[in-house]
Order: sequence, then C-alpha cells, then structure tokens
Amino acid sequence: MKETTSPLADNLSFLGLRSRLGILALLTLIMCSSLIGCTGAGIYSTIAISTKIDAGNLPEKLSAGPVFHMKGNGWTEEYLFFTSGTSIWAKTATGGKWATIGLEAGGLEWDGIQSAAATENRIILALYLVNGNTYRVGLFALTGFDGSKATYTDFGKSWTSGSRSFQTIRLFCPRPDSHIYVNVLNHSGNYGAFDSDNDGFNGSNLYRLANNNTSWNVTETSQAELDGTKTARYVSGVADNGSGTIIVTAIREGFRPNGGYLLDKDGQSRGDGRLGDYSYIPTTGITWIDRIWDGHNGPGVFIAAASSLINGVHPVFASMDGTDWTSLKGATASYQTTSFIDVSDSDAGLSNSKHLVLAGTSSYIDGNRYRRGVGYNEIDVTSDVLTEWYLNTNRNSYSFANLVNYNVSKLSESTVTGMSILNNAILYISTRNNGIWKSDLNEDRPYWTRE
Repeated sequence: MKETTSPLADNLSFLGLRSRLGILALLTLIMCSSLIGCTGAGIYSTIAISTKIDAGNLPEKLSAGPVFHMKGNGWTEEYLFFTSGTSIWAKTATGGKWATIGLEAGGLEWDGIQSAAATENRIILALYLVNGNTYRVGLFALTGFDGSKATYTDFGKSWTSGSRSFQTIRLFCPRPDSHIYVNVLNHSGNYGAFDSDNDGFNGSNLYRLANNNTSWNVTETSQAELDGTKTARYVSGVADNGSGTIIVTAIREGFRPNGGYLLDKDGQSRGDGRLGDYSYIPTTGITWIDRIWDGHNGPGVFIAAASSLINGVHPVFASMDGTDWTSLKGATASYQTTSFIDVSDSDAGLSNSKHLVLAGTSSYIDGNRYRRGVGYNEIDVTSDVLTEWYLNTNRNSYSFANLVNYNVSKLSESTVTGMSILNNAILYISTRNNGIWKSDLNEDRPYWTRE
C-alpha cells in the first residue's frame, strides 16, 4: 500500500511554529494526529474495540489522518486504520463499519495520538498524556488486531516535560519496508502556558530506527542544522527513492521564504542545503514517485512543494536526482500543495492520454485573507522531461475522476491530510473536517464516495 502523509497539519501550514509555547502545543495536539513513528521493549497491552465492525459510515465533520493497511503476522485478517485526534479507528479491509479502539498501552490510558506512521506490518504511534502541568509522549507500535482486541508494543522510550521544557514528536516512514524517522521537537517554557511571551520552539533532533526495531536503539549525532544553535528547524518531510538516496526537508519556524534546508538521512546538511538554484526555499510533502506503467519504467522523481509564497506563487519542484530541481509550470498563489500520490500506473490515473500524480492542497492565510483547501490538483507526469510537466489547478478540466461527482463533493473544498492506496486498487483521501473519501483506481473516471 502506497502512502503519503501531510507533513504539516492544516493550521501549522499557515501559522508556522509560533514563538508562544502554548499555541504551538495546542496546534501540535490538533494537527499532528495524521503523522508517523515506531518502538518495542517487550511490554504488550490489549484493549477492546468499542463497537462491533458492521457496515456503516463515519461521523460528519471528522478530521482524519491517512488510511493505513495492515496484514500478515499479528493480524487475523486485513484491516484498515486511521488516527483522528484522541482515537484510532479500525475496520476490515473487505468492508464493514469503522469503530474506535482504545489507547491503553504500556500500562497507561493515553489521551490521544500526536503522530502516526506505518511500516509494512506495524503502525508507529507517538501517544500523548496530559496530567496537570505534566506533558508526556510515549513511542509505541500497534502490532496486532483480531477485530476486537489490539496489541501495542512499547519501545521503552518516552519524553516527559521538565522545568520549563517539553518535547513533541513527529514520525515519518517514507517506504513501508525501510527506516522510521523520529523528529523530536524541543520547546522552552511550560506546556500549555498561553500567557508567556518567553515560550518557544528552540530546535529539534532527528533519529532513525531500523524498520523492525522493537526498542529505542539509536545513536546520538550532532545535527547543527536542527539543534537550534544556528536557526530553529524541524523536519517537514522525508523521501526515499529505494536506491540509496534519501532526502530530509527541514523548515525554520515561521515558514519564512528563505527558511528551508535539505538534509541527508542522518540529519546532516545535504550539499549546501539549497534546493538547487532555488536557494533556501522551505518545502513540505516531499515524495518519491516511481512513474512505472505498461511499457515504461521511470525515471522516478522526487517532488516537493513550497510552503510559502515565492515570487507570488506556491511552486512545486521536481528532481530526478535530488540535486537538480525544476519548478513546474501551472503553480499559482491560490493553492498551497502539501502532499502527493502517484496514480500514473492505474486506469483512473491514465485518462485523456495523461499519466497523473495527484497533489493534495491545504488551506492557508494569505495576508489577511483565508484561502480554503480545494481537495487535489493534478500533475501530468507523462513526459520524461520535467520542464514539460504541468500542475493543473482547473478542476473543470481534470482527467482523474467524474467531474460532476468531484466538483459537488465536499472533497473538492477540503484540506487533504493524507492519501494512500489499498492493494493497487482503492485510493483513499483523508481530509480535515470532511472525513475520508475513496475511489476505484481500476475504473476510468471513477466516482468519489465518502466512507
């Protein structure tokens, strides 16, 4: 199952990491439930599902993270999961009704999910707990489910707020069979202190866990571009081409036009940190797309989106090697892109002789104007020449789905929080406040339906 996740939650995309600690902490709790992580120290706990899995629909106005597909050892059959703030939702992959499962892990009942990511057979979770002025985050893996009970593995790692300091966690797994990346953000001040001007974000640390790790087994490394000694930065995305090239994107607080930096897998500067000739542009949603379809075998491409306006637009960039980057035609100031998914090898993704990548959008603040998310835009990736790629923002000329069905749906006016593909057949798009939508990739011009 191919996955992409929104590296920044919706409000963070236009507010940035504010200097006030309480605002940042609140945004982290609200937004980060759609992100990713992993652990295991041999402590297991079992919880019960709240209702039987039957046919049915999700609640209205639900905000959801990407849909994860789990099967194999530990799973009695194939299941789908997603996170939503204080809950994990589950159902069988063959159908049925979504139901919530509890967050009892490591002997504690946790308040919610700060971040989540999926490997091939585990969902890595950063769970948070607030007790008075004490704020705690623990790292766990959801490793098994039988339709009524779930099993969590404890990585034996947690972060607890101290005297005027606390941490928040962001998780990434760019390839389900590869490494898990844990970005630990460091904050000064007391958690939840809204009235202090001295609270803030002061840098982060990046850790890399092997895919099958069951404990916190990492090596501390010096990461000057993240640790706050130069400028405060946190990770906005990780992409892996599967052949040894891994790119980590980092952003300075505030989403300043020159606040972006490219790192390697160890959190060290990648070259001079610039995005080719485009200087230190902050980017988000970096993804590797294979571009493989009948009679065509790549080349694959890294693709990323600017998180701030550059020369009056929100550009999207593509690169075959991670060094030479091209700014795609068609980007405008009206649409902020935050995620990508490759559907170019499917019947639905090949329409009007175009092989497509979908680009999820997010709402944002443009000066004093609020701009709403608009579902997805389309990128024509048919040509092997990147300068011929085009980002189509005119939904009346889209090729992927039934136009009337898409345009009248809530999906077309939503912020996209995650996109994933089940068994190369069903595309799921998760949104903020408008639930989860799916379409059949084996159909030409498929309809969108709401879960």
